[in-house]
Amino acid sequence: MTPERIGRYDIVTKIGQGAMGEVYRAHDPVLNRDVAVKTISAGRGEDETLRKRFRREAQSAAQLSHPNIVTVFELGEEGDQLFMAMELLEGTDLKQAIQRGDLSLPRKLDVLERICEGLAFAHAHNIVHRDLKPANIHLARDGSVKIMDFGLARLGGSDMTRTGLVMGTPHYMSPEQVRGGKADTRSDVFSLGALSYELLTNHKPFEAETMHAVLYKVMQEEPPPARDFLPSLPPVLVQVVEKALFKDPAERFSDAGQMQAALRKARQAVAAGRGDRLLPELGRGGPAPAAAPARPRPASGVERSGSGSGSRSSSSASGTGAGARALPWLAAAAVVVVVLAAVGIFVARGGLGTSAGSAGGAESAAVQDLAKTLAQTQVELATRRLDDGDFAEAAQRAEGALKLDPRNEEAREILDRAREVLDKVAAAEAEAREAAAAGETARQAEAVWTIMRLDPAHSLVGEMAPGLGDAFRPRAEDARRLAGDARKDAEGGRANRLPEFQDGAALEEEAEKSFRAGRYGIAAQQFLEARDRYARAVAR
Repeated sequence: MTPERIGRYDIVTKIGQGAMGEVYRAHDPVLNRDVAVKTISAGRGEDETLRKRFRREAQSAAQLSHPNIVTVFELGEEGDQLFMAMELLEGTDLKQAIQRGDLSLPRKLDVLERICEGLAFAHAHNIVHRDLKPANIHLARDGSVKIMDFGLARLGGSDMTRTGLVMGTPHYMSPEQVRGGKADTRSDVFSLGALSYELLTNHKPFEAETMHAVLYKVMQEEPPPARDFLPSLPPVLVQVVEKALFKDPAERFSDAGQMQAALRKARQAVAAGRGDRLLPELGRGGPAPAAAPARPRPASGVERSGSGSGSRSSSSASGTGAGARALPWLAAAAVVVVVLAAVGIFVARGGLGTSAGSAGGAESAAVQDLAKTLAQTQVELATRRLDDGDFAEAAQRAEGALKLDPRNEEAREILDRAREVLDKVAAAEAEAREAAAAGETARQAEAVWTIMRLDPAHSLVGEMAPGLGDAFRPRAEDARRLAGDARKDAEGGRANRLPEFQDGAALEEEAEKSFRAGRYGIAAQQFLEARDRYARAVAR
């Protein structure tokens, strides 16, 4: 049901819906203007971690005031619902424009340069988009270009997972994002390169029938030469796009500002009739000389490409770059998508037998081997999360491992241990709420203490502990002893120079202040969080 009002905004109509929630056209009666209001869906709104991230990212987005970035007017909260009011855009998105195929080359280059300009502004302010794609680029009726969802991509990108799987857009993800690495400005450059390739050729650079095959290509294969699709495309433009698409982040443009400068020079060269001359400052890249032998694509047991060889060399070809090193380091949930998609296909076909069109079951064997490797990686991540006290994440990682390798006993053991703790926390939470409703402070304090020892950062702890007063003093003293013991262990392990130890020391100092002020519930929580930081320092 469409609400009548959100915050001070009168809702006119619903204009969109995505993974995060809904988008409405609304009217601001105070400033007498129409705006777009974006909300978090009910299910996501209940996740406090996500809510905090939404606030933080929306605040970051609001700092970006640039003609090529959509303007955020307000971040608000009404009841359990978070919302953002932003500039209302009329027109279409770049995805639809590419599908129509009605943009001229000059217009395409103008769009690309404006995207680069807006993205460069964000990069200069240390903000990374993380989910740049044609659907997030708006082409207004007046010809202006706007990047949308700035800073909010983390809600649906590599940093925000609820089931241990990445929720990105495979065709535009950088290799490091697929591996679960940190996304920085160079990751945005890769996404911009993929977007540029598609805009110029009307073909995605990494296309395949399945998601796992797309991600494999992103990591291991070069896209078909852009001039295969558009022979008239000036080589100097190809050079710029190809540099953005290098597998190794160190070989790309360092940020969108660099790419914008190169694109501007390339446009000037094209306008001057020198589009066949490459830019020497970009180093290697651009179309291979006609006499050079074609470089074969890396062999793929998961997906065989029917397109030709790549048009440039990269570190992945020599075995020294990120692409060549990718498979041994598939250490994150993003890559689980690859295998889960692959396994799902084979299971749907009645097992992991030879698939149609594959050579002697090589594809099936490759998927099985990759599944076992990734399952063990997930087990290692689950173990770390368990050691860090993040039991929900540990359970999710273990579940991901078991989907890949149902016979993995280590994953089963971690899942059982994590679920046991989560069940205890859930039972204690129910007990605490029941005791609070009945006014039984002692029983409530004991239940909160149970949760606090297992998960000091639990939302109920922050909700109830501050109000328990003197009833929590003995527990605060116990928490102080636990923090002190953990500190001694960390010092004995010579971990006192690690950031985790320093965080623990700062928390312990804050806890002492809270204890002296008589805020025993808060003090207990801070002491236990310090305990956990010291333990992590030892584990590192």
